[in-house]
Amino acid sequence: RIAQAGSIAELEGLRQALMQYRLCDPACGSGNFLYTGYNAVKDLEVSILRRIDERRTSEAKKDQGVLGLVTPLQFFGMDTSPFAVELARVTLMIARKVANDRLGLTERDLPLDNLDNNIRVADALFTPWPEADAYVGNPPFLGGKHMRYNLGDEYVERVFQRFPEVRDSVDFCTYWFRLAQENLKTDGRAGLVATNSIRHGKSRRASLDYIRDNGGHIHSAISSQSWSGEANVHVSIVNWSQEAAGGYRLDGVEVPTINTNLCSTVDVSDAKALVSNKANCFQGVKPVGTGFNVDPDIARSWCLEDSRYVEVVRLFSMGTNLARNPLGKPDRWIIDFNNRTLEESEIYEKPFQQVKNLVKPQRIASRDQRAQAYWWRHERSRPEMRAAIEPLASFFAVPRVSKWAFFIHFQKDWLPGEKNVVLATDDVYILALLTSSVHRTWMHAQKGTLKADIAYTHDTIFETFPFPQIVAPELVQQIREAMITLNDYRNEVMLARSWGITDLYNAYFHEPASQLAKLHQGLDALVFKAYGWKASEDILSKILDLNLELAELEAAGQGIVGPWDPNIN
Repeated sequence: RIAQAGSIAELEGLRQALMQYRLCDPACGSGNFLYTGYNAVKDLEVSILRRIDERRTSEAKKDQGVLGLVTPLQFFGMDTSPFAVELARVTLMIARKVANDRLGLTERDLPLDNLDNNIRVADALFTPWPEADAYVGNPPFLGGKHMRYNLGDEYVERVFQRFPEVRDSVDFCTYWFRLAQENLKTDGRAGLVATNSIRHGKSRRASLDYIRDNGGHIHSAISSQSWSGEANVHVSIVNWSQEAAGGYRLDGVEVPTINTNLCSTVDVSDAKALVSNKANCFQGVKPVGTGFNVDPDIARSWCLEDSRYVEVVRLFSMGTNLARNPLGKPDRWIIDFNNRTLEESEIYEKPFQQVKNLVKPQRIASRDQRAQAYWWRHERSRPEMRAAIEPLASFFAVPRVSKWAFFIHFQKDWLPGEKNVVLATDDVYILALLTSSVHRTWMHAQKGTLKADIAYTHDTIFETFPFPQIVAPELVQQIREAMITLNDYRNEVMLARSWGITDLYNAYFHEPASQLAKLHQGLDALVFKAYGWKASEDILSKILDLNLELAELEAAGQGIVGPWDPNIN
């Protein structure tokens, strides 16, 4: 608008509008965003003043000195820390002095403005926000599962009462996104920083989807980058407005649109969980209590001493061994009484005594009454998962967080821990579909993230993934055979070189002439055939369309093919 202004009157009008411009940081901390915002607005003001000066016809009126009219009283902030609020007030006054010196302004530095009514000690989640033209800041990062521990039960219950439509395990910062959207004027703008989990799953639905569904338009964003502060996290930066955007900029590049997963491609946030996929993919057990862990030498000696101990002392798989060890073999041991009663568990004397000595004291102090009462059992024993894998000779698993997220074979005598995602089937046809580029395209669109790795989720990725519905038996078998060949090759290389699956894919997946890449290409060609698609098509759109089509069939009471051979009833 400044560049398009053709007269002094138009420029003066813009200057007057800038004098009324208000900016608020609803989680201001020590005032960094207020400092930056003040300097940015002053830059705009000086740009207007200089253009006015250029258009003056009277030389006597030129070079009179530049007097700015934008003041710190147009800037507002809130924080729960009284100390941070005091710092923010000082920071904003420093911003004024710095801007005056940097821009050669003749306005006064003293006396300091009284900012007591502008920057206040308040909880943004329970306090009316100041009216503003723009809301900016980086609200506090705190994973939903850590809220009670860090904020206390009483506060978290207040938050849930304040936002009853959310009430889920979402990052704490998502509430600021909702409130910013609710407080925006029709011509208002907002820009907030969040952990990059804001792009995915429950946190996205509670924040960016909410913005979209309530008239907001994301016009520029950084999808993920390392945070420059002390926290070791990756963040997303989201800027949006109530008015439709004239253009979109994502990760520094002009794009045709920006979706709520902070991508410019197909918006998969509308995908539906398919009933047919449920009860097939699980998160592993969650023991809760370091006393369940057993030193490997002690575990082996116990099992040699009493053969019964092998029933409750097991190799324990965490995510790292699946990614790093040859064939994913675990290197940890754990005591697992599963659903045995107290009396049944006491029979295994040494393992039981260790759990009694080390785990029971922790559980007695727990607020979870069930964990107290059944202190010898894992807190989350996953009975549904155990029942699903019980009849299988083996099954498949993938780390919850890893670089590549490929499912691999999982032996029956290993116990999958909470950092494993378990697929309850032994059919390599299903393994092939989940190894294909079709599934990986869906995974990358739906994935959660932790730093730069893939967080594989059983709900948003697996349960929404549509399996091919009609596949000839001959093609199913061809896909199985292709997967067996690929799997044999992977195992052979891992064992020969003492590599894990991550090492293997780091070395060869992006080498087109490698045997690994060629085997994947062959498998992909068969899977595309099973779906009836071509690799040159928009595969993500195809998957989403199939997901929505199958969800409609299920809603109408019709059965669909899930993670099983489509030729087996």
